[in-house]
Amino acid sequence: MRKMLMEDMTWKEVEESLKVTRTVIVPWGSTEEHGYHLPLATDSIIAYEIAKRAAERTYALVTPPINYGVCRRTAPFPGTVAVSFDAVRSLAVDICMSLYAHGFRAIIFFPGHLSAAQLMALELAAQSLLQTHPDLKIAIANLPKLLKNLQDVIEDRGDLHAGEIETSMILAINRNLVTMEKCTAEHPTFPEHLVLREPRRYMTSGVIGDATKASEEKGRTLLEAAVQGLTEIIKQLE
Repeated sequence: MRKMLMEDMTWKEVEESLKVTRTVIVPWGSTEEHGYHLPLATDSIIAYEIAKRAAERTYALVTPPINYGVCRRTAPFPGTVAVSFDAVRSLAVDICMSLYAHGFRAIIFFPGHLSAAQLMALELAAQSLLQTHPDLKIAIANLPKLLKNLQDVIEDRGDLHAGEIETSMILAINRNLVTMEKCTAEHPTFPEHLVLREPRRYMTSGVIGDATKASEEKGRTLLEAAVQGLTEIIKQLE
């Protein structure tokens, strides 16, 4: 079986793989609270799993997931490990430069952590790299857009974090990671315009959505749609 996970490969195997592909997926996750029922690594688990399944359908390789991200509203919850905007942008540039030096020419950032600041950091890193490396191609796969045609599957229209979607996906990946009896439904209202000093004043469980609506069947459907979408991005980039 073809190896595709760089963490499991030797340097010679990576070198040989470059004869058939110059494409690599970089999964971006976080270490962040996800309610009472999901693990801190939820974003990383989802991004890595989708990336692996898409790589199985193509010749792309997959780097180990990046397990830290920009976390703002979730930062006060114990266990969340937040890094700065500049740290993410700088790390993205460094990773791409290293991959580029080894011969990769098509790089896909696949964020499972969807903070606006995280996405902007990746976007700015990509823009700076494209200006200095004319033969480099970069894509940022947007998970919500990959799932946009599944509105009939998703019941909770206010699902933003640790709710129906993420809980369903983790159930489909490894249901032992989900404590279903601790699932909650919470749709906190944050004051508009204000930069919050104490976001936990407005959140109890850390969920923004309704995790009680999650199911393994929904998760399988969501994962398959995401894998298909990411596979198409790989083909388009190549």
